[in-house]
Amino acid sequence: MPTKFKNNIFNWLLILLALALLPPGCAPDKKAQEEMSQEIQGLKNEIKALHEKLAKLEAGQQEIILLLQRPAAAPPAAAAPRAPQEPMSVSQLLRDKALFQGLRVTVRGLPGPVLVHRQTLFLKAPEGMVEVYFGGLQDVQTINRLSSMALEQPLTVTGAVTIPPPGGGNPRINAEAVEF
Repeated sequence: MPTKFKNNIFNWLLILLALALLPPGCAPDKKAQEEMSQEIQGLKNEIKALHEKLAKLEAGQQEIILLLQRPAAAPPAAAAPRAPQEPMSVSQLLRDKALFQGLRVTVRGLPGPVLVHRQTLFLKAPEGMVEVYFGGLQDVQTINRLSSMALEQPLTVTGAVTIPPPGGGNPRINAEAVEF
């Protein structure tokens, strides 16, 4: 039996070897080969385009890194108006209130109502009013004078401007100094 088993294995090996050495049954079609080569060429072109895009992105990334590493340049002087030396009118402040947001300004105008309990007074103009909070003043005599006297002469107020959100009321100045 062992010889019969060996012959069987030998026969199968010969059959497999013969089948492996036989030429393929169908030759590739020229049209299919051309289509395949065109697809391969298209893929190669796409790879080149992707490499170019990647190189551009890497160059842009390097530029951004260099810009981030540089110290921030000072904003141009024209971007934020400086507080004028001469007092501006209430009308000027109301007209250009967005420009003066957060800046220290000096405003001259006629006083309006004084709300003693809120330590606030209003400066009047035909366009509207500006609220002036004087409770933070260091000079107690000035606070008492603003709270107790009838104000009929123009006042000059120096302080930081805050603008309420739209529909939120009048612009407000936190007074640092008040001159009669």
